[in-house]
Amino acid sequence: MLDMDLRQARCRFALLTAFSLLLTACASASPQAASAGAAQVVLDYLKARVAGDVDAMVRMSCADWEAGARREAASLRNISATLENAACTVSDQQGDRTFVACTGKIVANYNGELRDLDLAGRQFALVQQGGEWLVCGYRQE
Repeated sequence: MLDMDLRQARCRFALLTAFSLLLTACASASPQAASAGAAQVVLDYLKARVAGDVDAMVRMSCADWEAGARREAASLRNISATLENAACTVSDQQGDRTFVACTGKIVANYNGELRDLDLAGRQFALVQQGGEWLVCGYRQE
């Protein structure tokens, strides 16, 4: 009888522990946390772009955008570029797409001439695959 009560108590404890872990996991995966993750990926993508890190840009891209990431990296190849006052936030969600808008600019030095590329001109489209946010092009208007 005592063994039966002990087994039931252990079973209840295991179930309560599993339930509390599940609740903790759900709370940490809140929409706000997910949004912050998408915005951070875009910021990291932009940093990789000005650094000329094609491999990082491709790693942060969905399969459909890999060629686009390579084109974007090539557009700043052999050019000195910096990211100034960049900040990104989630602006909208539609279906499986999350859109991220950024402020700030990329300053590119073309043969001594500084050119500003305003980041507010378009929004990034992201998808979540395998638990990771991936840049998948831009919002189509």
